[in-house]
This record gives sequence, structure tokens and C-alpha cells, in this order.
Amino acid sequence: MRHGYCQVDNCEVSCFSYYGVGGAEGIIGLRVHHNYIHHCQRSGYGYGVAASGNFFYVIANKFDWCRHHIASSGQPGSGYEAAWNFSGPNANGHCFDMHGGRDRGDGTMIAGDYIHIHHNTFETKVRNIVIRGVPSQGADIHHNWFGPAGGNVTSGGNTKASQNLYGPEKQLDSHPIDWIKK
Repeated sequence: MRHGYCQVDNCEVSCFSYYGVGGAEGIIGLRVHHNYIHHCQRSGYGYGVAASGNFFYVIANKFDWCRHHIASSGQPGSGYEAAWNFSGPNANGHCFDMHGGRDRGDGTMIAGDYIHIHHNTFETKVRNIVIRGVPSQGADIHHNWFGPAGGNVTSGGNTKASQNLYGPEKQLDSHPIDWIKK
């Protein structure tokens, strides 16, 4: 059974070991916006927002003290848009995450369908974005400010990063990154 159009907004979500906000497989239209999500740090888990097998939206939230602020299982049908979020300085793992086939043990390189990451601020000293495989429809990463860590975007392919600012000096990327799907 599919459930639809769940929203979590204007909440403080904290002190969860597995995830603060979770979207089960089959949920349609999950929107997580205008929240303060913090202190979700369990080793191996610790997700501020996590979902599996669906596309979800994470908009205008403040994150801090999470292992991963946003994560997805990366199975086919998965993806997310993350926009206008603030990642505080105290993450203890990379901030935005998309699992790949190796994580699921399904023998693929699939890291979801589509990922759109834009207009976010990363004040962390850890890696900012990790896509652990290849998104089947691509990933677009643009207009973000990657603070002290200076960027640190990792992807297995089919990903474009452009018009981002890097480091404390807020230098515009002079050479957009384009990981080509092979």
C-alpha cells in the first residue's frame, strides 16, 4: 500500500539514534522543511532524514550533530531534492549521502534515480556530498557554498557540479565538474 504526501515542518527533531525523520518504501511526496534536525549520531546510522525507494524533498532545514544529514538507500526509484539547507559545523560523517549497489549488496552500481542538490550552505569540515555509485538519471549539484571543507563532492558518475562556491573565500568554481556515466 502506498501512502502519500506526508510533511514534517517547523519541528525540532533531535536525539534519535537511527534517523530523525524516515520515509518508508512506497511513501509518495515526503516533504521535510523548515525544521531544526540535530543530534542523530549513532555509528553506522545517525541520519537526520532518511528514505528508501522513493523521491523526497528536504527544504530549508538546519542540521547539526548528525552522522549524515540526508541519506537514501539508493535503490531504483530513490532520489531527493535538497535545497536551502544549512549544515552546521558538527557533522561526524559526510553530510548528504546516496547509497549505491555495493551498500545494498545487489551487485549493481545504481545510486538512485535522480539527485538535485542546490542552494545549500555547508559549514562542516567533513566531506559534504557522497554519491556511492551512479544515479541512473543523473545528479545535479549547483549554487551551494562549500565552506571550510572546500567542497569534497564524490560521485561514481552521471553527476554535474557547477556554479558552486568553495572555501572561506567563497571562490566560484572555475572548472565545473562533470562525471560522465560510462
